[in-house]
Amino acid sequence: MAISLSSTQKKVVDYSGKNLLVIAGAGSGKTRVLTERIKRLISTLKRGEKILAITFSNKATEELKERLVEILGEQKLNECAYIGTTHKFCLDIVTSRGSAIGLPDELHICESYNDRLQIFKEAIESIPQFKADYFGTNPKENQKRLRELLEQLSTAKRNLKFAEDYAENSVVQSLFEEYDNMLIQQGIIDFDDILRYSYQILTERESVARLYRKVYKYICVDEAQDLNKAQYEVITALAGNEIGVTMVGDPNQSIYGFNGSTSDYIDTIFLEQFKAEKIQLNENYRSSIKVIEAAYKIENSFKVYGKCKYDGEFEISEFDDEKEESEYIIEKIKYLVKNGHPDVENNDITLEQCAIIARNRYVFKFVEELLKANQMEYTLKVSAKGSFSSESDFVKAFELGIRLLVNSKDKIHLVELSKLIGSKAKYKSFEEIRDDKTLSTHWVQLLKILNIAWDVLSKNENEIKFHIALKKLDLFMENHQLDLDEHEKILIIEDLKAWEENWNSYCKNSSAGERSLGNFVRIVSLGGSNTPDDKGVVLTTVHMSKGLEYDVVFIMGLDEGVFPDYRAVNSNDKKQLIEEQHNIFVAITRSKRLCYLTYPLSKDTAWGVKYQKPSRYIKKLQGK
Repeated sequence: MAISLSSTQKKVVDYSGKNLLVIAGAGSGKTRVLTERIKRLISTLKRGEKILAITFSNKATEELKERLVEILGEQKLNECAYIGTTHKFCLDIVTSRGSAIGLPDELHICESYNDRLQIFKEAIESIPQFKADYFGTNPKENQKRLRELLEQLSTAKRNLKFAEDYAENSVVQSLFEEYDNMLIQQGIIDFDDILRYSYQILTERESVARLYRKVYKYICVDEAQDLNKAQYEVITALAGNEIGVTMVGDPNQSIYGFNGSTSDYIDTIFLEQFKAEKIQLNENYRSSIKVIEAAYKIENSFKVYGKCKYDGEFEISEFDDEKEESEYIIEKIKYLVKNGHPDVENNDITLEQCAIIARNRYVFKFVEELLKANQMEYTLKVSAKGSFSSESDFVKAFELGIRLLVNSKDKIHLVELSKLIGSKAKYKSFEEIRDDKTLSTHWVQLLKILNIAWDVLSKNENEIKFHIALKKLDLFMENHQLDLDEHEKILIIEDLKAWEENWNSYCKNSSAGERSLGNFVRIVSLGGSNTPDDKGVVLTTVHMSKGLEYDVVFIMGLDEGVFPDYRAVNSNDKKQLIEEQHNIFVAITRSKRLCYLTYPLSKDTAWGVKYQKPSRYIKKLQGK
């Protein structure tokens, strides 16, 4: 079926110059235009050439893939394009080309903040001079200082700094080197290293960069307003002077400043450095008139041409407290699902078409309780972390064992598994844990079946029998009388289901020849296997809502200090408040038709009832 494009959209799709910047406002058909541009670029490729499409999230990757598969077919798409997040593409560079800069083979990701903190602490302990200079006798202050220093190191890495960049301070340089060495000794890198080492490979090994440039003839970057220095410089290093780059983004939706991102890369730097053509998409094909009007009050630079045929609804409601606010939201959703709305296609609304957005996850407390009480399905989207998050001790032990199977140098998770099973022994290897008969009767029993499952995974390298390993654990739970709490049994069942979903998703997005247990662990660490379909009402933080859209959106908890966040309110940093303004703009423009804003006048806290002030955005939207 031919897709009808506006003249401006067609200009983007057909642009034949080398570098292009597309400013795509909310509802402007960004994904549709990007899909059509990639399709056209693919038609210009020669045999063996590809397009690299960089997305900001796993969900955006899946959406773009699904659209292109419909147009091109799965085989053609796989032959002609690589679609994935910056981190996923860069991880491929590091794992396949890391030896070019002296990195060991089979590196794994240390995605846990606490694991990184522990390694960083050990690095500091090994440098007495640093410890003497930066730490005192107050344990609480020392812990705070430790976290601050780790964040500073992470920021340095995101700015592509290496230990040698701190030559003027030998103590700091030593700490940087020691931390990196401790990671490498355990066969792991942190998230920031993925981009940093990729950049090093592409800039220091020109032969590797040339190899990639022979394959990739075009780079398309989605959500480019959220690029940080490391991401932008990796793309620049890869492109060189040969690859054409298309960047698509909206400066009004830049909300990841805490991660070092800035819209400056598309506003000025990319335009100047790449001499790129700039095309602005101002049409709106998604949002109702009232939603667009509200968005404009927040961001005056938000220009829209063409008029949506739906009036829609935009309402602001005040409540005495959080419980009353939550009750209103639940009753409104029930009413809309029962009665529909004339401004929603087919006058029909399901729970899946409704989203509740808040600035932070704690705002959802009473809404969650009411959803459960009303037996209404919902999906909580509040964290972008990977999928290594089993709730039960039994499956947690299983996943720790998987990590140790693929990385025998991993001391962090060896210690974690030892603590989990209640051992006080100091193990030197995973094999010692597996053979330990001095544990409690409970864990000796569990280790028997865990060993069987681990053996299934380790003795079939050519064909990973993950389903069989899970089945053995499942049958063991069904057939053995274990001294387990009923809640623990439920958690184990749910954990095993989650791991089955992880494996199914991995198989769906990989070919049989490239599958390995190590690769599976890396993909799960990046969150790439964790893309379940949303069920019921979606409860999401603003940062997790990026790129999503719903017919009905509630934005709750709009009190000053909550939204905008108190840290931005209390700071003297204008950038933080600008980013908060982007946040409310993003939240409002997730709505296609109906948008309801709510705020409570009081909160019941551990210190008694606290009265709240309406958010500055409420006042702005009301013209006060």
